[in-house]
Amino acid sequence: MSKLNKVKDLIKKRLEEESATGTGSSFTAGTGENYATPVAGKAKNYYYKLGYKPVNRKALNKAAKGIEVKQLWEEQAAFDIESYIATLPTDDEEVKKYIAGRLGDYNALSDKLKQLIILIGDAKKDTINSYRENPQFKAVYGTDLANSLLDDVIDLFTK
Repeated sequence: MSKLNKVKDLIKKRLEEESATGTGSSFTAGTGENYATPVAGKAKNYYYKLGYKPVNRKALNKAAKGIEVKQLWEEQAAFDIESYIATLPTDDEEVKKYIAGRLGDYNALSDKLKQLIILIGDAKKDTINSYRENPQFKAVYGTDLANSLLDDVIDLFTK
């Protein structure tokens, strides 16, 4: 018997085992051998009472000497195109207008990518729910095509 079959058999046996509490059993919080505190599950924060303190991220990042810390979840400050255009060594308004348009296009691309990330997450959730309801479900979203198109877009910016 192969290792894969052994693992499958072990999982099957574990799934077929009955619950340790048996059928029809129950307990009430705060009573009996299965005592659970009356406040169990409530959203109370006892971390401070236990001695835990929130992390001072700025102090932690400062202590990481020699390591550049970048918080990926924080928005970057918006690039001020107008101020940049004003510092260019040209008086040609057409050139300035062209450069401002190109830089504005990068902002538009970033906004569209943020929107795409949300849409991909929503599509993934829809697909997960569809497979949960019907494992024979056929894909609605063309992930192969989307991956191919994104590869092409990535190639545009790496050459």
